[in-house]
Amino acid sequence: MPEKKKQHLVPACYLKNFIANTTEQLKENPNYESGIYVNNNTLTSGWKLRSIRHVSLTKPYFYNLPEDNPEQPMVENFLSKVEGDFSKYFKEVNEGTITNENMSFFSYFVTLQYMRVDTFINMFQGAWDKIAGFMDNFEGGDKYKTALKDITKRQLPIIDLGYLLHPHSTIIYNSTPFKFLTSDNPVVRRQINISDAVEIIPSRSLVEFENESIEFVFFFFPLSPRVAYVSCELIRPGCNAVIFSKDDLSNIFFLNYYSIVNSHEKVFSSVIEPMKAESQLSQLLMQENKTTIKIYTQTKRLISPGSIEGNAKSIVSLKIEDIEQVGFINKEDEITLVEVIENGRSIRGMRNCKVTFIDYVNGIVTIESNFQP
Repeated sequence: MPEKKKQHLVPACYLKNFIANTTEQLKENPNYESGIYVNNNTLTSGWKLRSIRHVSLTKPYFYNLPEDNPEQPMVENFLSKVEGDFSKYFKEVNEGTITNENMSFFSYFVTLQYMRVDTFINMFQGAWDKIAGFMDNFEGGDKYKTALKDITKRQLPIIDLGYLLHPHSTIIYNSTPFKFLTSDNPVVRRQINISDAVEIIPSRSLVEFENESIEFVFFFFPLSPRVAYVSCELIRPGCNAVIFSKDDLSNIFFLNYYSIVNSHEKVFSSVIEPMKAESQLSQLLMQENKTTIKIYTQTKRLISPGSIEGNAKSIVSLKIEDIEQVGFINKEDEITLVEVIENGRSIRGMRNCKVTFIDYVNGIVTIESNFQP
């Protein structure tokens, strides 16, 4: 039995749903091998057709554990078993049949896919490695380093968090001219408020909710160019399916934008140049790592590019670039949370505080903690 060397972090059973239509090329060359179009996550490398078995879409021995038989790696074999049911359940929802069973499967599949990519595994394993280092430094030896080695991969076969997504999940059917994209990190997980939700889900499928300062977890997973799984508490209960018509084109744009921003390195598509005005979009994507300011009042949420102008233990002054949003807040407003995010990481946060100064012209906001030292 050969070694299972080439391992997909995004499974081939899933990627095949995004294979491009190359009927014309096959007419000219019967041996032509189709695949998916691949670009980088700033859409600047050009769309290149790649077979779903292409080496660039796999990593050698990625899921293997030190004690594994290379011909029968435990984690890879487990993932392959789960993937074996993907086509069956996708066929059902693709044909419009939505049941508790197939939604339960996709809720599990989504959480597993979220955890099996290298970005997630490297981040969480790094945290476990630090804990092991602290413990070994305290006790001496490398007992914890050995015990926690590859623990993130080892947990994949035993963790099932699908039950958290399942109660708020549904299927999106996309009948617009624009198709869903996907990526090397295909499960989008974001915190959204009701204003965000209206951008990505038609309002007819959302609950009535006015408080913009409260955010909810949103999961989005394109199953194919025309079908997607979504889960969020803001989706109306009992909404078995969300149908996107031509009037919902902006929703498709934002969902695809989320997929691109969420990608690690590569974006995948079933068609070449799937996004209109890609050159302008590319410029926007290259600015994604700017510092972001979030300020939550009792009923509103401000989110804007910006910077820290002054920083102390119980006080922070912020420069808000979106001057229009500064008008949402007032001096003495109670703030439930202020957060500064840089390159996707929170670098400053403060709860239970209030606005003590606002310069509406220059966008300067000073926020002080209610608990002074």
